[in-house]
Amino acid sequence: MKTNQQLCAVLNLDESEPQLMPLTKRRAVAALPFGSRYRLIDFPLSSLYSAEVNSVAMFVRGSARALMDHVRSGYPWGMESTVGGGLFIHSGAEIKEALERLEPGQISSYYQDQIDFVKHSQKGYVVVMGSKMLCNVDIKGVLRSHIESQADITVVYKNVSRGFCLPDSIDNCLSFEVEGDSKITDLLPANELPKEETKMAIGMGIAIMSSETFIELTTEAANNRIKGDINVLIRYNLKKYTVHGYEYTGYLKNIETVSSYYDANMDLLDEDNYNALFYRSQPVITKVKNGAPTYYSKEANISNSQFASDCVINGTVEDSVVFRKVVIEKNAVIKRSLIMQGSKVAAGAELDYVILDKGVKIGPGVKLSGTKDEPLVIEKGREITVEKES
Repeated sequence: MKTNQQLCAVLNLDESEPQLMPLTKRRAVAALPFGSRYRLIDFPLSSLYSAEVNSVAMFVRGSARALMDHVRSGYPWGMESTVGGGLFIHSGAEIKEALERLEPGQISSYYQDQIDFVKHSQKGYVVVMGSKMLCNVDIKGVLRSHIESQADITVVYKNVSRGFCLPDSIDNCLSFEVEGDSKITDLLPANELPKEETKMAIGMGIAIMSSETFIELTTEAANNRIKGDINVLIRYNLKKYTVHGYEYTGYLKNIETVSSYYDANMDLLDEDNYNALFYRSQPVITKVKNGAPTYYSKEANISNSQFASDCVINGTVEDSVVFRKVVIEKNAVIKRSLIMQGSKVAAGAELDYVILDKGVKIGPGVKLSGTKDEPLVIEKGREITVEKES
């Protein structure tokens, strides 16, 4: 089965997560840096690469600059094709929607662009994905299951505990016709589940269907002014289509708050979590950046931490994730923190449960601390030269 001849992908990256601010102030959720050298978008793109999908459309609300700078032509993921493929980025959808005046029978450009892409791709099937559900999914396996089940739509889910989602989460959970069966009868927002339910089958925002079904579903959503991820669109059409579930058993994290983003990075310091996400049968690919190996001086004191290249480490780093081109000076102490690309921590500074966004400069002797549940975020490009007031 040659999936590159059958499958195209629509990446809905208009994910709005206000509880990720200020990390998403200047970037889409998909563009969030992760694991010292990746971005969240690398994971869906890598899954598509392993499934030999070379025709992909991205739909982004707000600023797409950081995302476009990272993915460029899509070359690392095999999408720089001159024959029947390519990476197509649509940004500023909310601006177009605010300005457009629709004629009777006309649908919004957001949905029309998706329909046009799928028609022009000339593929038999469409996979729809997002980026906030951090995972490493075997798309080939999902497509194979979808074809064998003869379902109209196949939705990917994972069985999780109730605490996986926030109490007010609107992420959809699946209900099955019979326990142990794969046929889905309902998709309920997590916050509508009965309180006595301690387990849930959380929809991961990933679905596969035929191109014809996708066009029907999208047209229906446009005509009825339905907005939301693919699970929302499917929920409104459960009586019309046969929907089956595909259980994913690998690592999964819902990146919906600063705390969950922090936790996902910290999870990588556990070897089992790292292997579950990165060392499956398919690789995780990112844009290559050449650089020198990280330098650790004799004064450096390192324990249980992850580093990218091009760093200079002269201080103490414990239980932390450090991105590219970071400088940590002598007698600086970093604990349980994320230090993003290009940041500098001066001598004598102390950080605990802190997230430094890109290019932050921390002055000598500055002491900053948050908590595990509420890590302190320092916005991109800031310079702090005196102790932050509590």
